[in-house]
Amino acid sequence: MAPKRWARVRATRAHGLRRGAWYAVVNDSKPGIVFLDVSKRNVAVDRSLLEFREASPDRWSVVVRTAEDVATARISTAHLNPTYGVCPQCRARANLFAGAPRAKCPGCGGEFLVDWVNTC
Repeated sequence: MAPKRWARVRATRAHGLRRGAWYAVVNDSKPGIVFLDVSKRNVAVDRSLLEFREASPDRWSVVVRTAEDVATARISTAHLNPTYGVCPQCRARANLFAGAPRAKCPGCGGEFLVDWVNTC
C-alpha cells in the first residue's frame, strides 16, 4: 500500500474547501485532477490549486486573508482575524497570537506548533 499523501488548497474559493486545512489524497493518478477525502466524500480538485506533503500534518496552518478576502468573508469566518490558524487534527479554525510558537485548539483540545513559515 502506498503511503498516504496530504494536500491543501492554495487559493480562496477552491471547490469550497477550507483554506489551510489538509485533506487526505485519495487518488492522484489523473493528469490535472486530484481526489481528496473531504468529510468521507471524494472531491475532485484541480491539481494546480493544491500544495502537497508526504507526512500527516502536525502543525497549525496559518491562513492570511487579503483585504479582498476579508471583504467577502463568509459569516462562518466573521469571528476570525485576517490571520488565523487551522488545526492539523480536526480542521477547526481559531485566532492565533502573533508569533506564538504553539496554540491549543478550541475544537479538539490538542496543542500543536504553529507553522508561521508556510502561510497560505
